[in-house]
Amino acid sequence: AVARDLQFYRTPEAAADELVNRAGPCDGARILEPSCGDGAILDALRRYATKNRLSLRATGVEYDAARAEATRAKGYGVMQANFLQVQPDPVFDFVLMNPPFYGKHYQKHVEHARKFLKPGGVLYAILPITAVTDHEYIKPGRGCDVWRDLPPGSFSESGTNINTGIARFFSVND
Repeated sequence: AVARDLQFYRTPEAAADELVNRAGPCDGARILEPSCGDGAILDALRRYATKNRLSLRATGVEYDAARAEATRAKGYGVMQANFLQVQPDPVFDFVLMNPPFYGKHYQKHVEHARKFLKPGGVLYAILPITAVTDHEYIKPGRGCDVWRDLPPGSFSESGTNINTGIARFFSVND
């Protein structure tokens, strides 16, 4: 199961920037990036914070030791662990993520990640289009209210042509 969970497709810069811009974190926000890989979304957060003169407090979780170390080398705080085994602590204003897409596995990641949000917190996730078309995962009543397609081929530079979008979810406590 962990081997399948490690499907690593780096989040392209344009998709990471779109995710962060969509979230629009404010000064002082606490942000979690589960399964952060090499820190592409954390990099986008840094660009956003620099451009908008904000102070953001971001934390990553990454299972793969080499990627966790590479992300730490960029100056980010990263816990090396299997995200699905990390005990939730609902202290984050935002969770920004690109979870593994294998089957419906992304759903486990999103549902676990929602538990890390404080009341009023918001999660934005890059998900496969099948979350809408085949799995009926994106719909009101499941803690989700928004889906926006990313341009076709957004992940082609990362080795996959799966169509994707960004979904917004709310804390399990809301």
